[in-house]
Parts: sequence; structure tokens; C-alpha cells
Amino acid sequence: MIRKKWFLFLGCIIIAGLVLFTSIKIWGPTSEAQALTEQEAKNKALEKYQGEIIETSRKKNEYHFVLKAETGTYLIIIDEINGDVVSIVQKEQNNKNIAEENTKELLTEDEVKLKITKQGTIKSIELIQEEAPYYQAIVELENEEHTLSIDPYTGDIINSIKTSQRLLSESEAAEVALEKVQGEVDDVDFIEREGQTPYYLVEIETNDDRDATVQIDAYKKEVISVTWGDQEDDEDS
Repeated sequence: MIRKKWFLFLGCIIIAGLVLFTSIKIWGPTSEAQALTEQEAKNKALEKYQGEIIETSRKKNEYHFVLKAETGTYLIIIDEINGDVVSIVQKEQNNKNIAEENTKELLTEDEVKLKITKQGTIKSIELIQEEAPYYQAIVELENEEHTLSIDPYTGDIINSIKTSQRLLSESEAAEVALEKVQGEVDDVDFIEREGQTPYYLVEIETNDDRDATVQIDAYKKEVISVTWGDQEDDEDS
């Protein structure tokens, strides 16, 4: 009785194994069944890109197609297993396309000025006519001058170089001092010493008859210090 049960159990396992093996053989995917034919891969390429395939090759489970389109010639690589586009690289550009790019209209100076207005106060701007033309503009921002190179078609800034710093004038220094201390300017002195950033000393008499000396950085619109008359007297004594 036990032996019969054992043979019955073993028979069921064998039958189940045969059924499973047959199912895999019939329905199971294999790498050969999944692989695209050359024509299928070519159709995949033409579905995504318009043009004419003028060259085909196969390398390491990939199809390499050279496609000729209106804009130029491209190398398209497609995975032969899943049909995915691995890469597309432009090999040549159509001369007609290049000519069209060269005939694009340049922005006017006023249009460029509008695009760079946030860069600072525009001191000058000119179109540099070279093989690849560009606009060159000099702008002033926070008392620093910058030279900008600008794409003449889009207005994008290609390059920016800080060229110099400008000294404040006496009147500009006085204005900065009066923003800090209200009153009447008595005198403005420019101080320049070797190894030290130049500065202005602006003497102001306030409405309540007090005297103040405001030290201003000669490059930046910044107050370095404020000294009152009574403080100066204490320092001298």
C-alpha cells in the first residue's frame, strides 16, 4: 500500500515536470525569439526619425544605422533585443542648414540692452564682427566695471570679466556721507596712501551744531567710520 502511494506521488511529480517543461518550450521567451530582425530594427529607427537609411551594420547585439535627413547625416544605434535607441550622433550637418543659421537676424543694440539691463548700468555696447559675431558691452555694477560678451542672436551672456573699479567723485562721496549723517558738508578730502585703500573724509556740521567726520571707501559706496567732534577732542587730549 505504501509502495503504491510512493509510485503515485513520484508519477505526479514527473507529469508536473513534463507539463512545466512543455509550457516553457512553447510559451517561454528566449533571447532568439526576442531579438529584432534587421528590418524590424530599421522600422524602429524610421518610426522615430524621418529620413533615408543609407548604411546598416550589426555590432555586439546592436544595429548601427546611418540615416540621411534634411538637417544632416546621423548615426543611430538600436538595441537588437528591446528596440531601444542607444544613441544618436550627428555625423555631418547639411550645408543648407548651416546657411540658414548664418542668415538668422541679429538682435539690435536696443534689444540687447533690454536683455542685459539687470547686469548694471550700460556704459557702452558694440557689435564685434568676427567669424562668430558677438556684442561686447561694458556695464557698471556697484562701482565695478564688467566687460560682457553677448550672443547676438539670443542675448545670452557668453562671458563676463571684471575689468576695473572706478573711484567715487567728491560729490558722490558727500552724498553717501549725508545718507549716514544729516547736515551740511563743510569739507571733503581725498586720502590715498601706499598699501592702503584710498578713502574720503567728509566733514559735516549737523543741524544741532555738532561736527562729524565720515570716512568713505573711495571705491565702494560704503561708510567705513563716523567720528564726532567730541570724540576727536578726547583723542587729542
